[in-house]
Amino acid sequence: MADTNFQSSEYLFSYALDELTTRMTEAWTIDIAAPIKIKLDDTNYALWTQVVDMYISCKLGYLNGDFPQPPQTDLTFRRWHTYNAIVKGWLINSMDSSLIGNFIRVPTAKMVWDAIATTYFYGSDTSQVYDLWRRVTHLKQSSGSLETF
Repeated sequence: MADTNFQSSEYLFSYALDELTTRMTEAWTIDIAAPIKIKLDDTNYALWTQVVDMYISCKLGYLNGDFPQPPQTDLTFRRWHTYNAIVKGWLINSMDSSLIGNFIRVPTAKMVWDAIATTYFYGSDTSQVYDLWRRVTHLKQSSGSLETF
């Protein structure tokens, strides 16, 4: 009898998690419905990154690594996977169709974002330079700053 209760509880938990994921995805539908109007091409990386940064600011953790992929066995994996797919979709849908094939198979939104930066950043975008400088100043090893090492 106890085993049956456990299976029933596990089923209810799984159902509740699926329902929650569905509802959270529906809540994001408003964001999905307003696509990024500028398309990345070979000439507009600096402008495109600024527009994407403004558009995705509330989900930026999927691009900068603040929301890393949890293990597939983690209870938060399904939610993370759904949100990551949405953010990755925004990035892919904001590209010129000739570029999509270069990035569509990259597994996470962060990896897409980083691959785009590697491909199109030429060092002349001051906002990108500032962002890189900010990241470097926050690097730490153990408890000390990068300069210590």
